[in-house]
Amino acid sequence: MNQIFATKNLLTTALFYLLISSVVASEEGSKPFVTFDEPVASYLKRIQLGEQKFKFNTSIDFYKWQQDARDSLVKLIGLEQMRKELIGFKPKIIVSATISINDNYTRQLCVIETEPGIKVPFYYLVPSKSKNVEQFPLFIAPHGHDKFGLHSYSGCFKNDNHRSEILAREGNIAEQAALRGFISIAPATRGLASELLVPDPKGRHGKRPCRAQLIHCLLSGRTPTAERVWDMQRILDWATKQPKVDPKRIVMTGNSGGGVLTTYVAAIDDRITVAVPSCSFTSSTSPEGYIFHCDCCLIPGFRNWGGWKELAGLIAPRRLLIVHGIKDGLHHRPSVETLVSEVNAIFKIAGVPSHVSIKWGDNGHRFYPHLMWPFIGHSITKHKPR
Repeated sequence: MNQIFATKNLLTTALFYLLISSVVASEEGSKPFVTFDEPVASYLKRIQLGEQKFKFNTSIDFYKWQQDARDSLVKLIGLEQMRKELIGFKPKIIVSATISINDNYTRQLCVIETEPGIKVPFYYLVPSKSKNVEQFPLFIAPHGHDKFGLHSYSGCFKNDNHRSEILAREGNIAEQAALRGFISIAPATRGLASELLVPDPKGRHGKRPCRAQLIHCLLSGRTPTAERVWDMQRILDWATKQPKVDPKRIVMTGNSGGGVLTTYVAAIDDRITVAVPSCSFTSSTSPEGYIFHCDCCLIPGFRNWGGWKELAGLIAPRRLLIVHGIKDGLHHRPSVETLVSEVNAIFKIAGVPSHVSIKWGDNGHRFYPHLMWPFIGHSITKHKPR
């Protein structure tokens, strides 16, 4: 009898603490991410919605909406203009000597000229067991604000400190992919990699090369996002022609700005089979008007087009895994959760509710491989040609 009472007491106590935790979490979720004084607060709330011409709703023809929204997005970011400017340009590529890494994979440093004078380096990693495999899935991972990004992702470290820093946060994601049987590409991201910076010689733009890139793009009708999407597509054009690459199984991921780029490339280019934006997929602003992303990732007039749930809608019915860290101070969990609930509804209407998922890591602004690889592995297996 005493044991029964003790068990009841334990259950009652557990339920009490669970209730308290839920209340605390609810209160935390209801707190604003930031606060603005008037009249700024009202001003930001009034202007941030925009026209949202391609806002998703359940009454539309899904695939017609996708095509129209994608065509409009390509024009909005300046990618259509780039296509016109560079019509007839043929990218040139230089491939370096092959280096074997511990008999696990081979690595080559390649450079592709994606437009006149713009030479984008990338590492190309191939599993060493390639002789017995007809084709491998492709893994492409653009980096964010890390001047050594392609070197970090590929495991080609500059020194011991660089190695320790990246391995501590499991940031060698492209190398991990090669070790898991993917042909893996770690490209430089224009405006973020040390090899592709736009200088700010007098510090007029805060000595931030990504912002200098943004300003130059805006003056010419482009955006950094368009330039970065263009670069990734040219790399994909080359990679999908390689005999060992399976063009029907392509995974793309990136952390932070690399995750933003992953989302845009997957929304625009349906060659991406699985998209895994890490610590990046969120609404453009908090309800109060706080802007979550770096200005180099922003698109003029984006809110007149739609929002991040519409970007996700352009990825369906392909697979999308959204990964965040609960201690990432750059993003607001309630805003992310609200957005993901809307994304779930879109994938349900597309007939593939299981093709989208969100995972939360225990730490901050970084990759969470243990959350990513099961989803990627399952998705790639499902897409494997028979």
